[in-house]
Amino acid sequence: MDENRSAQFILSLAGGIAILVGGIVSFVWLVVDFPPSFDPLTDLRNITGEEAFRSFQIQYTIAGLSSGVAVILTSLMLKRRPQESKRWGIMIIALSAMSILGMGGFIVGMVLGIIGGAIAIIRSKFLETAEEESKKPEITKVEVKAPEKLNMIYKCSSCDVEFKSDEELKRHVIRMHLGI
Repeated sequence: MDENRSAQFILSLAGGIAILVGGIVSFVWLVVDFPPSFDPLTDLRNITGEEAFRSFQIQYTIAGLSSGVAVILTSLMLKRRPQESKRWGIMIIALSAMSILGMGGFIVGMVLGIIGGAIAIIRSKFLETAEEESKKPEITKVEVKAPEKLNMIYKCSSCDVEFKSDEELKRHVIRMHLGI
């Protein structure tokens, strides 16, 4: 993997892991019935009632677990397909922001994911610019003089295919290299 791309991957992955750990902590809190003296949410439990509190607890546990797994998977896709880093960066930011519904990985995970996604988007612009410049085909004209008449051969500089007319070469470049 390119060293310039490792920061966005590491930050996004670390954010996803923190969000997942937050979801696991929520799950443990849901499953284990802690005594009221140990439970920091005792006041909220008393105000809302046991049934409403359990429902709330289940919802943010599911949100934390699912958004953590989603950020981790999206980070891995960012590593595997760096040419699509803008897409993965946007998804990482959205999923990290949604993780606040499940504690956001103690907020640290959410922040790391958002920073990693932002770096992916910023660096995708540099990647796109470099790719566009490297893909610009050049048109090269080669003249061959025959004893009786002048023949022109047009050659594509990107793929070395020869053409008899300027129009054929233009159609080739537009169709094969510019994707229009």
